[in-house]
Amino acid sequence: MGWGSGSRLAMRLIKAAKETISNEEERVNFYDEMIDAFEDADCDTLDECLGDDPVFDKHWETRYPNDWSDE
Repeated sequence: MGWGSGSRLAMRLIKAAKETISNEEERVNFYDEMIDAFEDADCDTLDECLGDDPVFDKHWETRYPNDWSDE
């Protein structure tokens, strides 16, 4: 799999997590592990997932405050 499709795969996981994990703290824990796993596999396009789930967005901003953009 090329990492050009990494963010698309992550978006599917974010959508599934948003629909099935109602507890926001548990969802943050899931996103933390997901981000680590994708980055361990050299995926660097997860910022393309911003806007899919406010919980993911807030966690991303916490992890990477200099990468956050409102655009």
